[in-house]
Amino acid sequence: MTENKNQNTQHSGPKLNDQMIIRREKLDKIRALGVEPYGQKFEWDHHAADIRKEAEQLEKDETHVRIAGRIMIRRGQGKTAFCVLRDQTGDIQVYFKRDELPENEWALFKLVDIGDILGIEGTVFTTHTGELTVRVLHFTMLSKSLRPLPEKWHGLTDKEQRYRQRYLDLIMNPEVRETFVKRAAMMSAIRKWYTDHGFLEVETPVLQPLYGGANAKPFTTHFNALDMTMYLRIAPELYLKRLLVGGYERIFEITRNFRNEGMDTRHNPEFTAIETYQAYGDIEDVINQTEQIVAACAMASYGSMKFTYEDTEIDVTPPWPRLTMAEAVKKYTGEDFDACQTIEDARAIADKLHVEYGEYDGFGKILSECFDAYVEEHLIQPVHITKHPIEVSPLSKLDPKDPRYTIRFESYIYGRELANGFSELNDPIDQRKRFELQVEERKHGDDEAHPIDEDFLTALEYGMPPTGGLGIGLDRLFMLMTNSASIRDVLLFPAMKPETALEKKTAQEAERLAKEADDEPIDFSKVEIEPLFKDYVDFDTFSKSDFRAVKVKACEAVPKSKKLLKFTLDDGTGEDRIILSGIHAYYEPEELVGKTLIAIVNLPPRKMMGIDSCGMLLSAIHKEEGEEKLHLLMVDRHIPAGAKLY
Repeated sequence: MTENKNQNTQHSGPKLNDQMIIRREKLDKIRALGVEPYGQKFEWDHHAADIRKEAEQLEKDETHVRIAGRIMIRRGQGKTAFCVLRDQTGDIQVYFKRDELPENEWALFKLVDIGDILGIEGTVFTTHTGELTVRVLHFTMLSKSLRPLPEKWHGLTDKEQRYRQRYLDLIMNPEVRETFVKRAAMMSAIRKWYTDHGFLEVETPVLQPLYGGANAKPFTTHFNALDMTMYLRIAPELYLKRLLVGGYERIFEITRNFRNEGMDTRHNPEFTAIETYQAYGDIEDVINQTEQIVAACAMASYGSMKFTYEDTEIDVTPPWPRLTMAEAVKKYTGEDFDACQTIEDARAIADKLHVEYGEYDGFGKILSECFDAYVEEHLIQPVHITKHPIEVSPLSKLDPKDPRYTIRFESYIYGRELANGFSELNDPIDQRKRFELQVEERKHGDDEAHPIDEDFLTALEYGMPPTGGLGIGLDRLFMLMTNSASIRDVLLFPAMKPETALEKKTAQEAERLAKEADDEPIDFSKVEIEPLFKDYVDFDTFSKSDFRAVKVKACEAVPKSKKLLKFTLDDGTGEDRIILSGIHAYYEPEELVGKTLIAIVNLPPRKMMGIDSCGMLLSAIHKEEGEEKLHLLMVDRHIPAGAKLY
């Protein structure tokens, strides 16, 4: 017995607290009763919800019911006890009485803890306080919980912990389980709508030799068997269009996509989307699909076309209103991009609106940036934004009335893009030109620009019918339909920074390997640096600049900006300092939290995307084979916040 006890209480994992030790000691006592604490199959015939639904008849007939679930509450000592058992449908009270249980089972009950999973047989009755209850006649242990659950009232409330330990979140918070039940119901409703309308569900590769179908950074991996670089798909579009060339007319794929970009309340690096293609259709068909799918999800989740999201009533009843992108910008800024005759006209509007643009950005890029900065937040009720510029729409047909625009739409609800669709470009010559335009964008610093896919162009040259194509971000849709503030609330296991000892150890090992790689000789032979300034600066002028060490408390991408990161910094004064820096192309925000940086802190506030930036972070910049490289200056973490540089 002592040997078994030692086996149960001594292990190489995390240190055990007193409760965990006691629970492990109970394992031996349970086995001494002839019961295996991790039992076998249990034939149940009712859930808690079934008992509630059929309670009157079950009680009248004294029917024996068999239920299984986790003990969540235990009350009473001595010869009787009331417990609450929770299964996937809800809670039911169960009553244990010494005189009604075999002696061996009563001895087993005394070893039961909150969190244990039991199989129970008994009859249904109602207590004198009106509580529906199962009188336990027999029970068995199905799984002994070796860790205590969080306290009922002060337990698992921390959001980060809930996401990391979703299993505990699901145990303690039934409303979270209901969110994912609704998600499954909506997924079924979406599939049913498409299959009912003659669409075929297909599957395309996740691992791809060339990524495409969207403007995004891919995850890269290596295929050892073929010794080649592969990419996790950012979108299935180009494969689905190949199927249209092959003769399928109506297809859809519910897909997991992967984009190597930042994380925030609306973005996770892997996410669920649906893409659909209707041959011989156009933008009108997929606009109708969008409205019907959103309506079907609203009915599946809420039972109504109207629902409340974050205290705002949303009505998704079709049809939805429409605005062109230029009309939307004019409505909310007063500036008319349709009237622009030259690129200088577009730049003048952007300057007036304080919207950033690049040296090589054209009319369409500038219009799109102004839309992101000034319009999205106003699009609360459902609306379709049409006529997107050609520069940001490489896969859609041109608007025959104005070649600056394409036959494309995006749907918005609550200030968020929900769907993206267009009359698909099926002219292979025009498509090649669009790809080549994207290559030029990449040369000028847009690392999300679309690469040329020669095999896709070959497929188009065989002929693809006119097609309406649609993509919907399902996670964002499910956020709306479950009143969830963050995308993590609708993902069972969202991406998280490592926190546990094992996760940290894994991350540290990765850092060690990276450091070993850093220790290898570095080739600076291809580096180009700017010439040193020839003009001197007098010492008094230089000394007026206040350089300080700052600690990154938080970092996030600035909404509606592809370049800016917003830093919340500890500068040693006790008050947070906000600095914005256009370095998102080089760093993801989460990797900078906790770093010690250098900032000039006595610059006047500068408004960027409507946010005051109070200072400037220092970076080292050079060029290598014509490509600009940037390294944010990071210093030893032992340097305290506010330390002055001389």
